[in-house]
Amino acid sequence: MFTTKKAVFCTMFFIMLLSTSIYSQEVGQIFDKNEADKLYGIVLEKMVINADELKDILQSVNDKVMFLLEKKQITILGDNRSLLYCNTNFIETNQLFHMFSKNKVIELLYKGNEQTVILENRKEVFSITVGNYTLETSFPCPPFCE
Repeated sequence: MFTTKKAVFCTMFFIMLLSTSIYSQEVGQIFDKNEADKLYGIVLEKMVINADELKDILQSVNDKVMFLLEKKQITILGDNRSLLYCNTNFIETNQLFHMFSKNKVIELLYKGNEQTVILENRKEVFSITVGNYTLETSFPCPPFCE
């Protein structure tokens, strides 16, 4: 039988293990564009950003980058939710952003090898497409913002 101390220890250990695995892993998975369309459905809203502009933005990021596409407006945040890019007036709130590892976005840019980056809202997911490749499986921020 578990005692209260053992239960607390096990709970704390589980939380530490979970947080370590979440924050140390690469966030995002690259799919073939056609496979992403089958898995995640059609694109409902999209905006285009230049690949070189996104590469410049990523130079300000250490580890994670977050995207929000809402009402044809793009907002990009970096580590600690610092504002990196916005094509409208942005007011800091607890809006839900879609977080990827910087390395996965860079991998997508080089793999897709196009000058056009398409930020996409689908029915239940956010994705980024470059050429024939789509990046998905982001983490929601909040709660996973680190």
